[in-house]
Amino acid sequence: MRERLPAALLALLLAVCPSLAVATEPTAVVAPATEEEPAVEEASEEEGLRMREDQVGGYQEVLGQPGEISEGDLKVTVVNSVLRPAGGYIPLEVVLFNPGATPRAVSIRVESQRVGRSQVSSRQVEVGPRQRLSAWVPVPSTSEGGMVRVSSPGSTFRPFNFYSVDPIGQPVLVLGSEQAFVSGTKVSRVKESPKLSVRFIEPRDAPRELALYVGHRMVVVAGDVTALPADAWSALEAYAATGGYLVLLRPPRDVVARLPLLTQMPTGVVPYGFGRLRVCAQAKECGEGMIADVDRMEDPERGQVSVVAPAGPPPSWQRGPFNNHLLNNGEVPLLPGVQAPVGRFLLLITLFVLAVGPGGLMLARRKGPVALLIAVPSVALVTCLAIVAWSVLVEGFALHASRYSLIWLDRDRDRALMVGIGGYYANLEPEGLHLPAMAALIGPDEEWESQATEADWTNGMAVTGSFLPSRTYREWGEVAMLPSRARLGVRREGEELRVQNALGAPLASGYVRLGGKLWELPALADGAEGEATLAPPSEDKVSFLNMVDFSVPVNRRFTRVDWKTLDGPLPEGGFVAKLKGPGLLPSAALPAELHEGAHFVQGRVDGP
Repeated sequence: MRERLPAALLALLLAVCPSLAVATEPTAVVAPATEEEPAVEEASEEEGLRMREDQVGGYQEVLGQPGEISEGDLKVTVVNSVLRPAGGYIPLEVVLFNPGATPRAVSIRVESQRVGRSQVSSRQVEVGPRQRLSAWVPVPSTSEGGMVRVSSPGSTFRPFNFYSVDPIGQPVLVLGSEQAFVSGTKVSRVKESPKLSVRFIEPRDAPRELALYVGHRMVVVAGDVTALPADAWSALEAYAATGGYLVLLRPPRDVVARLPLLTQMPTGVVPYGFGRLRVCAQAKECGEGMIADVDRMEDPERGQVSVVAPAGPPPSWQRGPFNNHLLNNGEVPLLPGVQAPVGRFLLLITLFVLAVGPGGLMLARRKGPVALLIAVPSVALVTCLAIVAWSVLVEGFALHASRYSLIWLDRDRDRALMVGIGGYYANLEPEGLHLPAMAALIGPDEEWESQATEADWTNGMAVTGSFLPSRTYREWGEVAMLPSRARLGVRREGEELRVQNALGAPLASGYVRLGGKLWELPALADGAEGEATLAPPSEDKVSFLNMVDFSVPVNRRFTRVDWKTLDGPLPEGGFVAKLKGPGLLPSAALPAELHEGAHFVQGRVDGP
């Protein structure tokens, strides 16, 4: 008891005068605080860095579980989940490995569905001896998932199931490793609220067709450009030139030679054809610029997917008797009078009902039931013949179309860069359509209802069915980079300027700058020749943008065209022109009755 008394008095004294504790034990408090200060500062720096990264944004990788099946000498691998781009097509990879000594023919069939509508994409490939092959099959982005069926002579494989993953951030396709992407952008991997949803692909396995890139908000080449196969690089250049956004983290020294539309070494973001190109110099600046561009893509007015946006049918809950002539979001069809003549058919059916109803009762009373047995089938036959006659004589069996496009002629390389839109109404479904590898069809991006299609991708895109169903209005966008000999020839005859139209379509109007003067082009048929006249001084600053005079509904379909890049002055030897007819896109091969065709082209003339 006596031993505890001093301790109790000391505790009571410290409680009454706490300042004595600091005075009596200075080392116990001051020394540890001095040691902890650097640790606290370091932690605050790391926390601040994490906050800055969160503010800039980050990425998440979309991963799937690969499924493998071996049958004889053939091994097949398919990933069960793939990133869904914002539009266009899902690049579905089927990896084939043949360890044998003989080549194997393989057929791939992908059956996908969306809201009960089937979409079939198929491809036939040959796998050489001891070859590993990445076979890519474009699947419409509206597909939620489906089944992959692989077959080969002498082998049967069980079907693979796959599903598409909706991106949390903007979908980005990266050709290169994750390490190269992070080091080239300083964008960090995050667990929540990423700005980018990324899919990484080995450069050696990069897709070779334009359709496999269309629809991605951004395509990034993270590694060495020279590691890409030549045909894959051609598809990437076509993607950028026809409205895409291509990012080069490690641009090569010969980037101007590899991207021929450039005139000098670019820095930052520059226009490239109808699209954009970002050439990175500093990693952090490049990553921040990419995130800023992604934020602009989220703007509903500027965030459309592709350079053209075809309008689809409205959802079922928006359809009614008073707006059956409108498309999604209240858009007007590009082709007028595309609805089936329901009112006229109802009139014929009403007359039929009156004839066999009250008219049949009167006939039965006057002539008896035998006359009624003869009259009713006769009236039905006449009604059916009237409906058929109306369809044949008034509407016919032809395909009706309205087509519009923008064309960039690259005469130095004899090719044409094209983006276009078309509205179609087929009384009978056409047989099919074939597009080369550097061309792609773009359907509406509506997720509630997809357009059923059947396509074989063995050599480009061969649409075999459901492209244009009968008696149904459809719109399709189109992008292409194709070889072309289209040109506009000029020659001088004294003070006159003679023009020869070899553009492959009738010339409606246009301008050419030659000898420091602006000349106005005459209207010429394809292959015809005429005389140009000097334009008035008020039109001296004409540009490609001045020539484009699409109607308001058509102009809204060209959603992401950067019109400012087309507003530069016409250079020496350059021309801009308006063409009529079906245009130069591959779908122009479809035989159709053209309601309207308007195509605007810019390029360089052939002449002195």
